[in-house]
Amino acid sequence: MLFELMNGIRTVSVIGMCKNAGKTTVLNRLIRECEAHGQTIGLTSIGRDGERSDLVTNTKKPEIFVSRGALIATAEQLLKLGDISQEILEVSGLTTPLGRIVFVRAMTSGYVQLGGASITEHQKLIRDGLLAFVADRVMIDGAISRKSLGTPALCDGAVLSSGASYDPSVDKTAADTAYTARLFSLAEEAGSPGELRFTAVRGGERFESEAALGLLPFIKGGAERILVRGAVTDSIAAQLVQVGKHIKNARVLAEDASRLLLKQASFERLLRTCAGVGVMKGTRLCCVTVNPFSAYGLHYGADEFFEKVCRALERNGVRVPVINVEANDNA
Repeated sequence: MLFELMNGIRTVSVIGMCKNAGKTTVLNRLIRECEAHGQTIGLTSIGRDGERSDLVTNTKKPEIFVSRGALIATAEQLLKLGDISQEILEVSGLTTPLGRIVFVRAMTSGYVQLGGASITEHQKLIRDGLLAFVADRVMIDGAISRKSLGTPALCDGAVLSSGASYDPSVDKTAADTAYTARLFSLAEEAGSPGELRFTAVRGGERFESEAALGLLPFIKGGAERILVRGAVTDSIAAQLVQVGKHIKNARVLAEDASRLLLKQASFERLLRTCAGVGVMKGTRLCCVTVNPFSAYGLHYGADEFFEKVCRALERNGVRVPVINVEANDNA
């Protein structure tokens, strides 16, 4: 099921809309399917995962199970909390609150706990280390609100996991999930950011400014693209809206989807102002997974949640599979 969606992807990140969105269930399914196809997997996490119960809600969590031969990069204090026999491959110089990152190979099947680096640059080093130890596919388990995991500089593809723990309202969860999926499905367009925050492009000319209003002398003659360096926040979008009529024929490009930190209202306002919004580096969103169970007790109807997410994605023009992994766990 999931394996077929990963065709051509070497590194996949599982991004959660919230805690308890079902990421670990997705990860376990991915592990099982990849191992069934004879692949050596590499695992790490941007936070902590694999513990038996959630440290915040005190609810039971699925543990992470691997087979012999799996490669794991985790914090040294968590090595003793799993039950696999392991071969230590390397003790890295990357540190976390739970100790140094250690690369190990599972010598027996069993459960592992993951604790990795929280900095994207460190995650790249860990990913490269797992690939160097000949992992066929690296899987990065996400943490709450860390969309930076979806950056194309870190992963080839992403899975977006959503669940009832996000909000008591199934309609809000479905709508916000579809909006996030929409951002991660934006088309890749040619461009490279400048040194300053904004770069306007007109023909073969480029003009940079730290503020959108500073572009006015250049864009009054027309601009084809406005490239934004760094995070595109509500305030950045507001600056672009200020120059209104001068960018109505220009497309606004972010570096990648992980930099789009906009509320949907700001995003829609920006779309009405310019010719469209895209990214300079695209992300391959493989699928959206849904978990109707809430750690806070306010569960959704499984069929209702699935259908509402499907409809919300369709309204947002996002065409990716929606999967309730647990409902299909024996598929």
